[in-house]
Amino acid sequence: MREVVASALAELAGRDERAAVAAREALDTLAPDHDIERLTQYSVQRYCWFELPVRFQGSSDDRAFAARSLGSLLTLLHLHRYALVCSAPETVALSSAYDEDHDAGLAMYERLMWESGVEPPDLPELTWGGAVGDAEIRARLETAAALELAVAVGDVRPGEHGWRTAQARFTRSFLTQPDRRGLSHLDRVREERVRAWIGSPVHPHRQGLWPLVGRIIAGVDVPRAADTAMAPLRTLLDLAAEGIALTQIGYIAPGVVRLLCADFGWRTSPDPPRSETDATQLIALHQMLRGMRAVRRSGRRLVLTRRGRQLRQDPEALWLAAAETLCRTGGIEQAAAETLLGVLLTRSPQGTGAHTRRGVPDVVAAEHALTESGWVPAEVPMSAGRHAAAHRRTAETASDQVRALVMAVGWLLEALGLLTGDDGGGRRELTGPGRAFAITCLHTSAVAPRAVV
Repeated sequence: MREVVASALAELAGRDERAAVAAREALDTLAPDHDIERLTQYSVQRYCWFELPVRFQGSSDDRAFAARSLGSLLTLLHLHRYALVCSAPETVALSSAYDEDHDAGLAMYERLMWESGVEPPDLPELTWGGAVGDAEIRARLETAAALELAVAVGDVRPGEHGWRTAQARFTRSFLTQPDRRGLSHLDRVREERVRAWIGSPVHPHRQGLWPLVGRIIAGVDVPRAADTAMAPLRTLLDLAAEGIALTQIGYIAPGVVRLLCADFGWRTSPDPPRSETDATQLIALHQMLRGMRAVRRSGRRLVLTRRGRQLRQDPEALWLAAAETLCRTGGIEQAAAETLLGVLLTRSPQGTGAHTRRGVPDVVAAEHALTESGWVPAEVPMSAGRHAAAHRRTAETASDQVRALVMAVGWLLEALGLLTGDDGGGRRELTGPGRAFAITCLHTSAVAPRAVV
C-alpha cells in the first residue's frame, strides 16, 4: 500500500506541489507509516474538525487548504467517503465557527462527532477519559472503527429514532467481546486504570492496596444483602419524601433522631440522644445522602431531590451510589476511606494482613498508614513555630484530624451494618456484604476516568 500512496502523492505533486506537501503532512499525522488501511472515518473527522483548527488557529485559509489537499489525496486513493469529510459543508461551517469563537467551535466539533455515529459513546460501565493509557486509546480507536462499519451496513442509523440505543448496545457488545486470551477491551481498560490509580505517585497511601489489585480490577456484583444494608439510607429517603423536620441550624430534629436510633438499635452517648450530634451513625448517613445529592434543605425541612426519588426505588442503584460517594469525595476524606477499607480488606479474621499487625485497632492502623504516606489536613501547616513543643502540638493536631476522618468512615460502615462488633481492642471485621461494599467502593473510584495525567 505504501507504493500506492507514493504514486498518489507523486500525481498530486504534478498538479500542485504545495498541496502534495500539505497532504503528506496530514497523512503523516493520520497514518505515520502511510498504512492507509488504518485510516478511519473517526480519525479523518478528528483531523479536519479538531487538529487542523488547533494547528492553524486564526488562519482559516491555511485550514481550508490543508483540508482540500488531504481530500485530493484521499480521492486519488479512491477513499471517497473520507475525502467527502474534507470538503463537507460541516467542515467549512466548523472552520468559520472556530474563527468567531474557539469554544463555540469546540462545542460544534463535539456535536458533529456525536451526530456522525462513529464517536464511541459513554456507557454506565465505561466513561471515556481525557488522560488515557495505551489500552484505552486502542479501545477507543477500534470501537470507532467498528462503529463506522456498523453505520455503513445499517446496524446503527445516525439521526433515526432509537439510534443512540442501538449505538450503545453495539458499543457494549464490542467492548466486552473477549479476545484469544479471554480479555475484552473493557477488561484491559479497567486493569490499566486500576494499576495507574494504585501506582499514582500523587497518592502514596494507595501503595498498601497492591495486594488487592486483582479484586479491585474484577469488582463484585451487587450482593443480595444490598437491600438490607441500604435500609437505613432508604428509611431516611422514605422520611424525606414527606419532609424531615430540621432544627434551626440544619440538624435532623431530635424526635426523628430518637426514632431512627430505636429502629436500628444504634448505641449513642447519651442514650437516648438529644440531637443528631449525639448519633454518629446518623451524622454519617446524613452526610452521605447530601454527598450523593439525594436530599436537599428546603426551609426547615429535608426533602428529596429527583435523584433521591430515583434511588429510593432502586436498592441496587442506591448501593452503587453509596459506594461511589464514599470513595469519590476527593482529598484526604477520600484517602481516609480508601485506607480504612484497605486495612479491613487485607486483614484476615485472625488479625494478620499486609496493612496491620495483630492487636492494632483498625482506626489506628489506617491513621498511621495515612500519616506515614504524608497526608495531613490542608489547613494544618507542615511546620508551626520555631520550638519543638509547637511542632509536636501541630503533629498531634494533624493526627487527631486524620483519625477523625477515618472514624467517620467507620461510623458509616457501622450504620449500614457492614462491620462486625469491636473485639475489645478496637479491631473490627467486614461482614460478607461489607467486603463486597468495600471492593465496590475501591473499584468504582479506581476505574473512573482520569481528568488529568
